[in-house]
Amino acid sequence: MAKKVMGADGKEYKVKKPFYKRVWFWVLVIIVLVVIGGGLNNKGKSSSESTEKTAVSKTDKSSSSTSKKDSGKITRADFDSIKLGDLMENGNGGAKLDDLKAQFGNPSSTSSSTTNGVKTDLVTWTNVEGGWGANVIVSFTDGNAFSKNLTGFKLSRKQKITLADFNAFQDGTKYADFTSKWGQPDYYNESMIGGQKNVVAGYTSGVKGDLGSSFNVTFTNDALSGKTQANMK
Repeated sequence: MAKKVMGADGKEYKVKKPFYKRVWFWVLVIIVLVVIGGGLNNKGKSSSESTEKTAVSKTDKSSSSTSKKDSGKITRADFDSIKLGDLMENGNGGAKLDDLKAQFGNPSSTSSSTTNGVKTDLVTWTNVEGGWGANVIVSFTDGNAFSKNLTGFKLSRKQKITLADFNAFQDGTKYADFTSKWGQPDYYNESMIGGQKNVVAGYTSGVKGDLGSSFNVTFTNDALSGKTQANMK
């Protein structure tokens, strides 16, 4: 129940909770931190893999490439089809954990946390099409999915996205229009909280700049609402 205070006019007024005291805010913070940690870990693995490959013969490389294509099970289309429910409605309408286990197999790892009485489970699958380091992380509450994350997915992008292009990105641009022009992101996070769909799309391939150049674009209810970049030119 909202706190009430007495105004100078003698009337009572309700005081809304600051956003940082709301349950959904802290749950979202925890999810983001876990996802970022997983992404950094995968980045390290990818670097290690790259180093090892330099010592492999051409024949071995060809064999390795063929093996990669056959090893992935969860496709980009499979990931896109995972339905999400609203965290504030116990994830109702989101994909069921048991159904995803039946579709994708047993996850490689799971973790749980409870924030202000709200329990969430983070489930990770690594049998993902896209190469070493690619994984899918889905967050559940009451067995229903409300957030999904794709990291380490390797794409071949024909065009080079420059800093000038990045600076021209405009708020309000629809997600479908953005990806139609610039292609699908290399990593993707989507969540549904409080009736609001939030998407963070990250681009690391085909980005012009120094080593490690990349950018993120944020979409709120499918409209571009923010952007950040690193080392672009």
